[in-house]
Amino acid sequence: MKLRKPSEGEILRLKAIADYQFGWPAGDLLFPHEDQIVVGVSPSTRRIREVYDSEGLIAVLRAHDYYYSLSLLGADRLRKGFPPPRLRVVVKTLHEKTKTIFTRDIIEVDTNLKAGDEVIIVDPEDRLLGVGRLRLSPADILSKVSGEAVRVRKLVRR
Repeated sequence: MKLRKPSEGEILRLKAIADYQFGWPAGDLLFPHEDQIVVGVSPSTRRIREVYDSEGLIAVLRAHDYYYSLSLLGADRLRKGFPPPRLRVVVKTLHEKTKTIFTRDIIEVDTNLKAGDEVIIVDPEDRLLGVGRLRLSPADILSKVSGEAVRVRKLVRR
């Protein structure tokens, strides 16, 4: 991975992808300091794969659909910028090494999400617990269909 400063057009494109995927003004929330953004570029395809700033990795652009997979830093920025329950799954408890959240463990979920969307996993006090991908629709989760509701990718270390 080669790191470099993005062009103005690339910054606009990165923000537009965030606004499209998470809703406006996600681009401004994820990338508040445009002059500090550094991108990781794939040496073989020359496409942007990772987005960093002075605090660390914000998000990774997935190769198959060019949508973001959030890091904990990126999820925390969106959590602070959007009011609950937007982009969130509220859970009762979360085990330290779990990779799965079942429907029985979920208290609340953003009903505007759909299966396959990136979600921010929080506790009832809206503290960040992790990030993952929704596996079921919010309607199925709220109707307590049994099964895996969220595939956890990263957890906050406590």
